[in-house]
Amino acid sequence: MPEILTRGSGRLKAGRVRQWKDVLDRTRGVLIQKNVPAGMRDGTNLMSNVYRPAAGGEYPVLLTRLPYGKDLPSDGSVMDPVRAAEAGYIVVVQDVRGRYRSEGEFVPFVAEYEDGYDTVEWAANLPDSNGSVGMYGLSYFGKTQWHAAVMRPPSLKSMVPGLTWGNHLNGVQMRGGVQELGLMQYWAQTALTLDLLFRKYAGDRERIGEELPDLIHTIDTLLAGGGYDVLPLTGLPNPDELVPFVERGFGRSVHHEDWEYLNIEGKYENVDAPTFHIGGWYDCFIGETLRQYEAMKERSREAGLRPPRLLVGPWTHGDFGSTFGELDFGIGSSGMFLDYRGDLTAAHLRWFDATLKGDEGALEDTPPVKVFVMGENRWRGYEEWPPPGSREKAWHLRADGSLRREPGAARDEPARYDYDPEDPVPTLGGSVLMAAIHGSGPRDQRPIEGRPDVLVYTSPTLEGPLTVLGSVCVTLFAASSALDTDFVARLVDVYPDGRAICVADGILRASARESYPAPGVVSPVAPSPIEPGGVYEYVIDLWATGITFLPGHSMRVEITSSSHPRWERNLNTGESALQSSRTRVASQTIFHDAGRPSRITLTVVEG
Repeated sequence: MPEILTRGSGRLKAGRVRQWKDVLDRTRGVLIQKNVPAGMRDGTNLMSNVYRPAAGGEYPVLLTRLPYGKDLPSDGSVMDPVRAAEAGYIVVVQDVRGRYRSEGEFVPFVAEYEDGYDTVEWAANLPDSNGSVGMYGLSYFGKTQWHAAVMRPPSLKSMVPGLTWGNHLNGVQMRGGVQELGLMQYWAQTALTLDLLFRKYAGDRERIGEELPDLIHTIDTLLAGGGYDVLPLTGLPNPDELVPFVERGFGRSVHHEDWEYLNIEGKYENVDAPTFHIGGWYDCFIGETLRQYEAMKERSREAGLRPPRLLVGPWTHGDFGSTFGELDFGIGSSGMFLDYRGDLTAAHLRWFDATLKGDEGALEDTPPVKVFVMGENRWRGYEEWPPPGSREKAWHLRADGSLRREPGAARDEPARYDYDPEDPVPTLGGSVLMAAIHGSGPRDQRPIEGRPDVLVYTSPTLEGPLTVLGSVCVTLFAASSALDTDFVARLVDVYPDGRAICVADGILRASARESYPAPGVVSPVAPSPIEPGGVYEYVIDLWATGITFLPGHSMRVEITSSSHPRWERNLNTGESALQSSRTRVASQTIFHDAGRPSRITLTVVEG
C-alpha cells in the first residue's frame, strides 16, 4: 500500500505519497484512482477517489467530503470531477468517517472538524499537488467545509459551500424553536440507513435479509408521504435503531450545550479562506446561506481576505433545474446554463482559477453577487448583498383581511382561529427537504387557504412591479389560550387567475420567542413560557427571497399555527411532543389595531 500521512503527538508527519497501485480507469486524459487511504490522527483510514490529470505536473487540489457514497452515482451538475481534472486540478472525493468504504463510526458532524483538517493537509501532500487545496460541495458536503475551515488548516486556500448552513437551530434541527420533523426523519431514514444496516451486519447476509424488509417499508412509507403522525415522537419508525441521533436531536432544546459545539455560528472569525456561496430561493437552507455570506463579508473586511461571492437561483435543495413546483423559470435559470454563460462546474472552475491559480481574469465578467429574480425571471448582478439602495417597507395586516401600507385604526377588531394539533395544516410546497410527494418549491396554496385555521391577508392588485430582494419577516401581536403554541407566516404571490404561489415562510414557537428576537439572529436562551390570554410580540423570520410581484398580481400573507409534517406539531399543552401525546385545541387571536400593528416587512429595491 502507498505511504499515507498520519498524525502523531498532535502534528502531521509530512511526506509525499510516491506512487499509487490501484489505477482503475483513464478517461479523456484523466487518471482515476479508487479507494486511496488517508490516515486520520487517531489511526482511522478514510477512503477517497482521486481524479488527476494523467500528464503529471503540479496542480491545486479540490476536495469534497460526503456521507452518501463516493462510488455511487451522483449529480455532476454541481462540480464534475472529470472536467475539473481536465482543467488542471487534482480532485479528491472522500467518504466521511464511518460511511461506505471509510473506517470508523459515523455520528453526523461530530468528527468533521479534526477529520476535515487532517484530510486537507493529506490532500495537500498528494503526488503532483502544488500544496494548495480548495473545498467544494453542497449540503452536508458544505458543512464539512466549514468544519475543516474553522480548524485553520494551512493548506486550505478557497471554498465553495453550497446550499448549506452554519447554525443547526436555524432550519436544520429546528426552525424558530420548532423541530424540523420532516427534514430530519426523511434525511436520516432515506439517505443514511441502508449503509448503516449493511455495515452493522457486515458478513452476516442472513441478518441483513431479516432486517432489510422493515427498513425498506419505513423508507417506502416516507416516500409515500406517511410515517410522521405518531405521538409521542419516540414512536417514530427507526428500524433496528440505526439512527438514534435523530431522537437524541429532538430531545435537545434551543439552549442545549451540544449546539455550541456543532454550530459554526460564532466561529467564522477563524476562517482564513475566501468563499463563494451558492444558494436557492426554495432551498431549505437559504437563510443560513445568506447568513454565511454576511459573516464572511464581515470577516473579509476584518482580515483583508478576498470578498465573498454569492450565486442564488430559484432552486430547491439539490435540484438545479428550471421547473419547480408549478412554475418554470426558463432554462437560463438552471445550473446547466446560468444565464447562458456556462454551467455550475464552469462557475466553480472560474472561482478556483482565480483563488488557486491566480487568474484574476477568470472573474472579470462576473458580478460578485448574482441572483435570479423570480417573476421577471431574469438574473441580476450586484456588487454585494443586500443590494445597494435596498430598503425595508412594511405592509400591515388589516381587520378586513387586506394587506396595506397603512396600519390599522385604533379600534380595528382582531382575527381569531382555533388550532387543533389532531388536525394540523398539511405541508404544501415551500423550502422543504422531504419526499417529492410533499411538493417542494412554488405550489398553489389555495387547497389550504380555505381552512378555518388559516387567516389570509391580501393586498390590492399591484399597478406596477414590486421587487423584493432580501430579508422578509412578519411581526405578529398575538394571544393564545394555550400554555405554548406555534405561529406560521407565509408570503404568497397571487396571480390574476387566482393561483396563490408560496414564496417564503417561517415558524416561531411562542416559548422560544426570546431565542429568535430578530431575523437572522439566534440566541440560545432558555424557553420563556407564555401566559394564556396574554398578548405578545412575535417576530417570525421568513429568511429571504428574490421576486418581482408583477402588475396585476397581489401579495398575500397567510397566518396559521402548523405545517405538518414539515414541522412538529405543538401540542398546546406546554409538553414536549417527544414525550407526550396529550393535545388540546388552542384559540389564537391576531391583533391589527394601531397599538398592535401586525405586519410583514419586505426588503425592496427600485427598478
